[in-house]
Amino acid sequence: MNLPLPEVFHPALRGDRLEIIASILIDEHFATATDLQSEFDDGYTRGCTRFGRQKNRLKSIALSGQYDWLQLLHAGNDLVFTIDGIPCRFATDDPSNPTKPAVLDATPIQQSFFDEVENGVPCKFCFILDGGYAEADDPRVVFIGEDMKGIVKCKWTSDGAKVLHVVSANTPPAKDIGKAPVGPKRIDSDKTGTSDAP
Repeated sequence: MNLPLPEVFHPALRGDRLEIIASILIDEHFATATDLQSEFDDGYTRGCTRFGRQKNRLKSIALSGQYDWLQLLHAGNDLVFTIDGIPCRFATDDPSNPTKPAVLDATPIQQSFFDEVENGVPCKFCFILDGGYAEADDPRVVFIGEDMKGIVKCKWTSDGAKVLHVVSANTPPAKDIGKAPVGPKRIDSDKTGTSDAP
């Protein structure tokens, strides 16, 4: 079933703004995968670090004032930020079958927005980084909006990764190619009018 885009219900939730948030989440996903290649890293250490970096980067950008439409409402681990006053959260989860509290549960801050919308209109929003649940090569971000009853009413999907990324710290060993041959520069006979012939 094709759902309408979030901006149909809330014009502030334009695709260009959603793409900025999605890019932040995807960038930190790749940066963490690249950085944490130790034999002592696993899915847990990468997942915790990725979440922390995503959260802290969103906080930093919101507090910087870089985007006048992005504000911070709650800076804890259950981070809530707004897009022109509309509360949003984020999680790494399976968009088609989410299990994370950030997707399933509304915080009191999010619930305060429920009274501002009509029945049946989406009022709970979450960016979901699909970091491997789908069969896609690159992660994507799905932004969903649910009504008060938890029914998904709108959906937006990012364009995915737009930058080259490295996910392995294993550099191939250097190969010795020897010294480059260096000798005197040969005079070109056609240009100087001289001949190499005896």
